[in-house]
Amino acid sequence: MHRLAAFALLAFGILTGSGCSHYRLGTGSERPYESVFIAPVETNGTIPQSAAIFSTRLRETFIQDGRLRVMNTPEEADAILTVKLSTLKRDRLTDLPGDRGLTRKFGLVLDATCTLSPGKGGKDWFTDRPLRVERQIFTEDGSGTTAATIGATQQVQAEYQIVPQLAEPLAAQVRSAVLDTW
Repeated sequence: MHRLAAFALLAFGILTGSGCSHYRLGTGSERPYESVFIAPVETNGTIPQSAAIFSTRLRETFIQDGRLRVMNTPEEADAILTVKLSTLKRDRLTDLPGDRGLTRKFGLVLDATCTLSPGKGGKDWFTDRPLRVERQIFTEDGSGTTAATIGATQQVQAEYQIVPQLAEPLAAQVRSAVLDTW
């Protein structure tokens, strides 16, 4: 009886072990690049002084992911990634009840594109792939005073403070475009 149990256990181990022997983590597709140079993010001035924040967040996202080596120069890299911020659209979402001319909350929609090119020249893997992130900002200073009352400076400051919150999902979308199967 003891031999039968040992034989059944051995047969079970062989059958279940052989099914997993060829399993590999990941998407199963091989990328033609192992390293990437991330060019500084280009902006058309839609968000003042935002290029450095977006560039830093993009590099951090790829470094934390770890599937590609992030290189310091394009000559060292197998691929070159460029990201361009194109438009920042502001939509009025909430007006103050007593005055429709005073906006309390804006919806921001940031459109961007990214391109992945071979480091040694050749045809781009993808060109100007569209990206979009959305966030909301409030234009109050906490006391109920709106940006229209205290000036446009409050709105610009609120937009600048939300840049890291726009940079994070944008960097995640770029990482997905570069590393996921397409």
